[in-house]
Amino acid sequence: RRSRQEGGRMATSRPLLIATLLSLCAAALGDTTQCSHTFSNGQTFDLSGLRRPYGQRDWYADDRNGNMYYFNVCGDANEVPEACVDLQKAVQAPVFEVTNESDCFWLGQLKSTEWELIDESEPAAGVELYYFDGEQCGEGRARDVRIQFFCDPDAGVGKPLDYYVLEEDCHYSVTWPSKYGCPVSSSSALGWPFVTWFLLAAAAYVLVGGAYNVHYQGAAVGPEAVPHIDFWREVPVLAMEGIRYCHHLLARARGGQ
Repeated sequence: RRSRQEGGRMATSRPLLIATLLSLCAAALGDTTQCSHTFSNGQTFDLSGLRRPYGQRDWYADDRNGNMYYFNVCGDANEVPEACVDLQKAVQAPVFEVTNESDCFWLGQLKSTEWELIDESEPAAGVELYYFDGEQCGEGRARDVRIQFFCDPDAGVGKPLDYYVLEEDCHYSVTWPSKYGCPVSSSSALGWPFVTWFLLAAAAYVLVGGAYNVHYQGAAVGPEAVPHIDFWREVPVLAMEGIRYCHHLLARARGGQ
């Protein structure tokens, strides 16, 4: 009977672990670019709420000269502007400029991204995404753009400000007041409570589950009383297989970008 119970637990536990690993793989594949960043001072900024998923319209703004800018946050623009397609510039890029003369330029690349503070002396002022290695400009320079998210808790999501897109010598900047420009936490303040609760939950799982197995399942006091012990013995091997599989999928996905 005990053998059948253990076999049943293993049959239930193995699919659970496999499903968990596949979910992690899917999350990694769907988010190959992080949309949060923690600086050395411990402050974390999270722009995930501004990322436009596939199928949604890109963000846009214009400057004082009537040039239009289309872009995504932490991802390539979802739709290449028609002017870019007409000029056979259907490349993947996070930011595009379409001039008032219908010329098209791409400003930076997703793989060439840096996170920077708007003002290092005042870290809470906001954060900026810096995209570089864009389309060539005059004298062999590459275009680049800074999307500056100024901290404004009252702005909600906010939007890029029209007429505040600036360009000088192929260097661009976009101004965007938003609540997402505010630091969400200090990493030290966030991390320790999570670790504490995790350890308490793990201890409760082992103690309560072990007591149940001893008193109601007839398990001997010792390692065999640990809840789902057969499952945990399988975890290292299955986890390594899952990690190798995820690594393979991520390598293929990033290689195709």
